[in-house]
Amino acid sequence: MIIPFIKKDLLVLLRNPQELLVLVLMPIVLIAILGFALGGVMNGDTETISVKVAFINHGEEQEDIDAFIGKVKAEGLPLEAETALIEGANQLRPIQILLDEVFGSKELREIVELKQTEPDKLDEIKNDDSYAAVIEIPENYTFDILSSALLDEPSTATIKLYKNEGKEIAPKVVEDILVSFQKQMTSMTVIGKAGLQLEEVGSARLGEIETVTERDPINSLQYYSVGMSVMFIMFIASHVGSFAYREKQLQVFNRIILSNTSRWSYLGGIFFSVMVISIVQQAILYGVTSLIFDVVWRDLLGFFLVNLSLCFAIGGVGALLTALNFRIDSEGVSNFFGNVMVSIFAFLGGSFTPIGETSSVIGTLGNFTPNGAGMTALLQLLQGVELSSVVHHIFYLVGFGLVMLTVAVISFPKRGDAI
Repeated sequence: MIIPFIKKDLLVLLRNPQELLVLVLMPIVLIAILGFALGGVMNGDTETISVKVAFINHGEEQEDIDAFIGKVKAEGLPLEAETALIEGANQLRPIQILLDEVFGSKELREIVELKQTEPDKLDEIKNDDSYAAVIEIPENYTFDILSSALLDEPSTATIKLYKNEGKEIAPKVVEDILVSFQKQMTSMTVIGKAGLQLEEVGSARLGEIETVTERDPINSLQYYSVGMSVMFIMFIASHVGSFAYREKQLQVFNRIILSNTSRWSYLGGIFFSVMVISIVQQAILYGVTSLIFDVVWRDLLGFFLVNLSLCFAIGGVGALLTALNFRIDSEGVSNFFGNVMVSIFAFLGGSFTPIGETSSVIGTLGNFTPNGAGMTALLQLLQGVELSSVVHHIFYLVGFGLVMLTVAVISFPKRGDAI
């Protein structure tokens, strides 16, 4: 008795072209608009930061190194210790490291324009608004660093940073670079005090960095193909719930009951109708996005299981909306769900933007919505994770659908209340 009800609901939907446009055409249009409009943002193709920095050094690093070596030789240390300190001084060149390895690195060269300037031009540069920051190295800086790192003497070396407060991001970038450099110098100081050779530390492989999972990046078209699909699948539950209530108003439901058909068959028909329509909708949407936008699913089994469980969950929602509409004798529940709850669920689930990445609380709440759980699982499959990594989302969606269906059965009016 279930199949005739499914056929009935499919025919009702096919005879309503406006509903078909909402469920099929609109998500495809939104995928195209959002995917191409926000492609640069999601792919990280934002405008590169340009930072102009003046570098002023009041001393000469080689002179400081020579002065330190002279100081070491005057200490009368054993030859082995003296040789080690001299080698350490020749290796630990903080200003050279800052210029060549930090600001001279490939990454920073692309965003930082560093200009070495004479000290007498400091006031002129500080009044030049084109500079984001000025780095000032005091006299005897290298000598103080070497004395602290290798001879365990107190250090008074301080780098001055003048920031252009008229620029918002660039000065902060330079400040972060110097803070990182300071931490590096501190590490070298600890190493020196421990009696380790800096050359050995520099060449030694202290560890290996590995990523926890190797995942493919998600582009905007892939993201919104999933986001819009899991969002518009929820409208099916709302539309079918409204159709069912209109059948009650037109006495169709009463005639079905009078024909000795079980009301549970009718409710089960609603549940499976929503499931079938959802499967058809998802097949159309993902088929179109695969052909037009090249959204390819490598794990077809995982893709099928996640979508089937999502359709099962939405089927439970459709049955519950129908039961509540019949219970309160109004289609207000379906309308409220379609007009309000779908938008809230879509926001929490990340259909419009990956908001879960900015807030762990919202991310957790989003995964408790059927669309959010389905979207998370589908995006992970697109990134190449194993099916076992998303199976908990599948179990949650099936459990969610069973809970919704159980509440629908409890809420559905008895025979005496149905007519």
